[in-house]
Amino acid sequence: CQAMREVFGNNSNSYINNTKSYIGHTMGAAGALELAGNLPSFKDRIVHQTINVDNLDPECALKNLVINQPQKVDKVDYILNNSFGMLGINSALIVKRFEA
Repeated sequence: CQAMREVFGNNSNSYINNTKSYIGHTMGAAGALELAGNLPSFKDRIVHQTINVDNLDPECALKNLVINQPQKVDKVDYILNNSFGMLGINSALIVKRFEA
């Protein structure tokens, strides 16, 4: 949470969610499945929520954390997908919306 706060601060154009709350840990497929879960946001402009949040650590109460309710936004230009997996399999991927 501290790293997210340092990088994004109070940026009102950045939204944070967690796809793993829907699908659990899918081992080596985690990064691809998490990205696939967020790609529809480019078209429908809905940031899906992190589900099953009952007791949020105050340190993780980031300004634009989307929890328990999806959020409609004006536009999604980029998706940053961070995956931190077992056995040190980690990745970060930034995808830009395609404009023809």
